[in-house]
Amino acid sequence: SPATSDFQTARLEKYRSFDRYRRRAEQEARKPHWWRTYREYFGEESDPKDKIDIGLPPPKVCRTQQLLERKRVLRELRANSEEERAARLRTARIPLDAVRAEWEKTCGPYHKQRLAEYYGLYRDLFHGATFVPRVPLHVAYAVGEDDLMPVYLGNEVTPTEAAQAPEVTYEADKGSMWTLLLTNLDGHLLEPDAEYVHWLVT
Repeated sequence: SPATSDFQTARLEKYRSFDRYRRRAEQEARKPHWWRTYREYFGEESDPKDKIDIGLPPPKVCRTQQLLERKRVLRELRANSEEERAARLRTARIPLDAVRAEWEKTCGPYHKQRLAEYYGLYRDLFHGATFVPRVPLHVAYAVGEDDLMPVYLGNEVTPTEAAQAPEVTYEADKGSMWTLLLTNLDGHLLEPDAEYVHWLVT
């Protein structure tokens, strides 16, 4: 149409070539704008210094003792010909309970903290405060008379399975006091920022 061709001609007269247009577009893209881009909006992370740590202090571990223990275990493994033969023949049995116990003591709490940060639990439940879950909880719900429904990191527990209070076990010093809370952060039916507390034991 004549109107479209006039518009295109005006643009050609303004830039005269594609290279000039491209350079001008790149200059505009580099200029600061009043709006935030998608990456700026969703890529913003709060400064870790702003977060308040409300957790227990890390256990004091002697690094020298830890390294000596590792060397001792490696020496024992190298000296054990049966273990070496089983590893070579791919018949070695790995004690998963011992592996999990070691994971719980070393890097497991930090993995759990990263998961909780990823899913926004600290943001929603503690309003930005953070902590490393250093006390491993073992939670299981009684289903029927003989069966137990264990709670792992990420499995779903239905309301029917969670109807009764769970069995919770954890290691603690004698005489120490603890509070256990079961809450539903995003299950409130009326208010968007409210939560339901299913049970609280102090």
